[in-house]
Amino acid sequence: MQIQKRSERSDKKINLKYKFLSVILIPLAFLIKQIMSKNPEFTEDVYSRGIYKIIMQPVSLLTGLFPFSVAELVLITLVIYIPIRFIYLIIRTVRKGDGILLLRFFANLVLLGSLWFFVQVMVWNINYERLPYSELAGINVQDSSLDELEALCRWLVDETNKLREQVTENPDGIMYIEGGYKSVLKRAYKGYEALEQKYPFLNGKYGPPKPVMLSRLMSHTNIIGIYSCLTGEANIDIDIPEMSLASTVMHEMAHQRGFAREDEANYIAYKACMAHPDIDFKYSGSVLALQYSMNALYAESPERYFDVAGNYSPGYQRDLEAEREYWKHFQGVTREVADKMNDTYLKLNGQEDGVKSYGRMIDLLLAEYKSSYSKYMVQSNISEEKK
Repeated sequence: MQIQKRSERSDKKINLKYKFLSVILIPLAFLIKQIMSKNPEFTEDVYSRGIYKIIMQPVSLLTGLFPFSVAELVLITLVIYIPIRFIYLIIRTVRKGDGILLLRFFANLVLLGSLWFFVQVMVWNINYERLPYSELAGINVQDSSLDELEALCRWLVDETNKLREQVTENPDGIMYIEGGYKSVLKRAYKGYEALEQKYPFLNGKYGPPKPVMLSRLMSHTNIIGIYSCLTGEANIDIDIPEMSLASTVMHEMAHQRGFAREDEANYIAYKACMAHPDIDFKYSGSVLALQYSMNALYAESPERYFDVAGNYSPGYQRDLEAEREYWKHFQGVTREVADKMNDTYLKLNGQEDGVKSYGRMIDLLLAEYKSSYSKYMVQSNISEEKK
């Protein structure tokens, strides 16, 4: 009997050892990702358009059968269970003087964390190493001047103002979507249906975008959308101003389609919004592009920024002010911590700045639309001469 107990203890120690050794999966995942980064063409053809889609489309369609976010439910369960279990084991360890249960708990956490990281890299993070979107879409990205950036901003202001005239307003004069977030989530697929006709690499069948139950809490992190790569779900903060809702949905749906880089997902979201048949989507996409472009212009020349911003329509100004008022409530410590975590995650995946001076999304906008800006370039040059 005593020999059997010793044997059981020995087996348990071996199990603990292997669980802690599972941490080796983390550097192994980094190594595989690094190898894939050496051949983007292979990664694009075999992984992003092959392995990733074969695995994630069925997973996404399966989780899409549930009206709630499976990933959010799992996360809430873990956040509640892990601290409670940890406290219980500490109390039990103090009472009995045996720390084996606590050791097993940490071993299980190491095993779970290592497996989660490895699987995430295998089914998602390798997408960071695929070919650039500009190459896939045949867009010739080049360096651009400050005049061209200003011209882009002026063009986007005009387009946004025109679209703003066609959207619905609430009694306060703020952009309003009839049917709310449910309507946006339900209609979102139409943008990608239209876009994939021109860009077949954006096609695929995935589950619908999901509303986050704890959206108000999510806003405190200033993260308005999360793609859960293990469940294939595009999770959306539905508490945000409706002006930004459609573009946020399209951004997370771009991630579903295997485009991991944030700046490229932004550009794809813009394109999907503009391809959508409904005005509220077009307006949201135009606002997304305008805000990013104006931020870049402000960083280069605040004087030019304010000169261009003076052309905002009254309707867009009201929407912008409403958005600013909303985010004033979410500028605490939670946001700073979330920013640091998100920044670290992106840098670990090689996401620094864009390939050119103004960032990849704006470079894509400039490259695609430069030929349309002649009249805006003339206006910009006249303004410069007057100064």
